[in-house]
Amino acid sequence: MDNAAPAHPPPPAATGMRRVLANLGLLIGGKSVSGLLGLAYLALAVRTLGIEAFGYLVVIHTVVEIAQNLAKFQSWQPILHYGTAALQHGRLDDLHRLVVFTARLDMGSAVIGAAGAAATLWFLGTTLGLPAEIVPAATLYAGSLLFMITSTPTGLLRLFDRFNLVVLEDNIEALVRLLGGVALYMTGGGLDAFLVLWGVSAVAGALTSIGLAWREARRRGLRRRPPVERLLTDGFDGIWRFVLSTNANSSLALLTNQLATLTVGVLIGPPQAALFRLARQVAEAAAKPVKLMTTAIYPEFARFAAQDRLEAMRELLGRALRLSAMGAGICALVLYLAGPWILTLIGGPQVAAAFPTMLLLGAAALIGVGTFALEPALISIGRAALALRIRLASAVLYLPALMILVPRAGIEGAGIAAIGAAASMAFMQSQSVVSCLRARAAPHISRD
Repeated sequence: MDNAAPAHPPPPAATGMRRVLANLGLLIGGKSVSGLLGLAYLALAVRTLGIEAFGYLVVIHTVVEIAQNLAKFQSWQPILHYGTAALQHGRLDDLHRLVVFTARLDMGSAVIGAAGAAATLWFLGTTLGLPAEIVPAATLYAGSLLFMITSTPTGLLRLFDRFNLVVLEDNIEALVRLLGGVALYMTGGGLDAFLVLWGVSAVAGALTSIGLAWREARRRGLRRRPPVERLLTDGFDGIWRFVLSTNANSSLALLTNQLATLTVGVLIGPPQAALFRLARQVAEAAAKPVKLMTTAIYPEFARFAAQDRLEAMRELLGRALRLSAMGAGICALVLYLAGPWILTLIGGPQVAAAFPTMLLLGAAALIGVGTFALEPALISIGRAALALRIRLASAVLYLPALMILVPRAGIEGAGIAAIGAAASMAFMQSQSVVSCLRARAAPHISRD
């Protein structure tokens, strides 16, 4: 008889970290493909249109992104926050109601976003530096936002741990843009043709995400649930407060970047906005592999929070921060060594001149990379409103600094402002996470 002691199971944080790394590997593989395709289609757009017309494309796309982020609900976050416990306990009726609720949010926000972007481009297009003759095409491009209904499908795929499918939306969208960009480069397509191409690519990506999530939901019986008879939000305490806080927080995070591009365009012209956008794209591409850990770690934090396992969450947070700090250092080295070559490849010497700005924006992005796990931790323990206040305070510092520095230092001034905002947010988040975890653990300590 074998009297060997049974092996001890790994601690929860170690198991969670393994899942994070496994999902991260899938995301990096998929996002690396879309990132390379993205740089390729940007290079084709710059070389086909020239820097001035590409600047107009950047301004139009930025207005559409701003409208999207102002209107779009980050429905994947309530899917994870409330759906994790429902799925773990087999409450498929509750999960079905949650999905119906978030899907309706997505559809309503798509209509509002498309209308807002179209109105902005139609009435303010020339004020933003666009020639009057391209305003009608720009306004039609805003219609692509009617398909921004992918947040709920993305949330379901993450909830079901199908990270191998999550990346396909971006890959399909980038592939359509690349293939179309090759065709337009060979035929000499103009700005109108690129607007059509980018709109079609957004629709293709959205339909891919919706189709994959629909298939996974059907496999788990969600499609065959009975008609909803209760209020959609019954049993999800504080869901409206959570939805509004996380939506405002995510929108603000994306909005500050897009407002920076738009501010550069308005203050010093669309060509400079194009250079700024390209510099930011390369900087964020270098940081992307580590930033993807945010997506991978949310489900694990949601599981630990649902089970009230604070010590496991704290240990996972520490492991994630150590790993992300090392990753940020590697990304910084890659950016410094490869940045000039990538910028030259995209648009030649005139784009390579944006290298100093790219380094500044890269430093700002990597501060966020090194502290990426702090905000998901706050949201997972129910402090979404605090996370929003921190991001709002950072934006309040960033936008005025942008207005002051850009006219004086050009696009490099925007990079300096970004570093200040990223550092201030990292400091506030770290202090808040330590305080909140200590406060939440206090009742457990007092009961022991």
